[in-house]
Parts: sequence; C-alpha cells; structure tokens
Amino acid sequence: MDVLGAWITVFLTLAIFSFLYRDNPIYKFAEHLFVGVSAGYGFIQAITGTLIPNLILPLKQSFNGVSNCSWARLGALILAILLLLRLVEKVAWLSRLPLALIIGMFAALRLLGRAQSDLILQVNGTMLPITGRNLSWLAWSGVSVLNNALLMVGVLSVLIYFFFSVEHKTPLKQIALVGTFFLMVTFGSSFGFTVLGRISLLIGRVQTLYRFSGREYGYASVICGLCFIIWFVMWEILRKKL
Repeated sequence: MDVLGAWITVFLTLAIFSFLYRDNPIYKFAEHLFVGVSAGYGFIQAITGTLIPNLILPLKQSFNGVSNCSWARLGALILAILLLLRLVEKVAWLSRLPLALIIGMFAALRLLGRAQSDLILQVNGTMLPITGRNLSWLAWSGVSVLNNALLMVGVLSVLIYFFFSVEHKTPLKQIALVGTFFLMVTFGSSFGFTVLGRISLLIGRVQTLYRFSGREYGYASVICGLCFIIWFVMWEILRKKL
C-alpha cells in the first residue's frame, strides 16, 4: 500500500505540474479528481461532524426518552427542509427564508469577529508609548522608540491618505505620499509572504518526488516522469496532425 500510495502521489503531482507546459487531458483529470474528492470529503465531514452529532443523535435520544430535545434543533431541521425546497419549483420561494437567516447571521457573526480581531486589536496595537524608562531607542524586533515612532507615523500618514473630505494640498499632500510608501511596503511584504508560502509548497512537492524516486518505491518518480514525457511527445504529434 505504501508503494501504491507513492505511485498515486507521484502521478497526481506530475499531472498538476504538467499544466506548466500546456493545458492537457491529464491535468484536467487530476483537477476534476481533486475537486470531486474535496467535495465528497466536505460532504462526509458535514454529515459526520455536524448533522449526526448536532441533530440526528439528539433527536434519537429524545425519541428514546434519554434526553429532551430543544426546540432549536427542531427549528434547524425545519429550516434545513425549507432550504431543500429550492429544488421544487412551485414552492422554491420558501427556501429564501432560511437562506436570508443564514446570510444575516453569518454577516453579523463575521462583522463581530472582524471588529474584535481587526479593528479593536489594531487600535490597541497602535496605542504604544513613544518614550519610556524601560524602552530602548533601537531594536531589530519588538518594541523600541524608533519602532513605535515609525508605527505612529505610518498609521497617521495612511489614514490621511484615505481621508478624502479635504483636498490633499501641502502639507497633507506630502504626508499622503509618506502613507503611499508605507502602503507599498505593506503590499510588497504581503505579496512576498504569499510567494514564500507557495515556494515552500513547491519545495515540499519536489522533496516528495525525490523521496519516491528510490528503489524501495519502484522508481516511481523516474518512471512516471518518463511516461509523461512520452505522452507529451505523442500528444503534440497527434495534435499537429489533427
């Protein structure tokens, strides 16, 4: 089973990497397989992790007299049934009621979470002392007089950059330019972090291919790589003839 899993891993990895050359049927097969497996896994997780422990088991225990089922669970069951009525054309409008409730609750929860995680924490993070008895003047990481001053200048200049109620003239124009510099640094670091994350994933895949190229796995990476090369050569020949 380990050898079979290694061959499947190598084949699917090279199938995804084959898109770097050209869109081809093998890549589409791997893409559709990934989407289908992800959808199936999410469906099973929704049933075993959400539906069964939160609805089916409490209802079963309530019918057996083990515990009392709350009305909220019955209400959730009714809303779920109404949501499935979307498939019935004559009463499809009933599915809008649970859908509106889901969207409203999700928006409210996300708004509260964003306010607590982003707004409040960012405001607290900018309320730092500029000078202090226990605060060093320079530090490569952590708090210091220089770091806190740069943070204050960056926050104020960026806020002024997005303040459009007043025309940006001197000196607001120069402060807005400073805010642009801080924004570019932020976007660049975020993009660089994303690229580094993708590179780490690439390194992991390359290490996997190298590990499965040994004799104990039947030279899976080498053989699959040669098969892919032969496939692309034959596919290009047939495609040009057609």
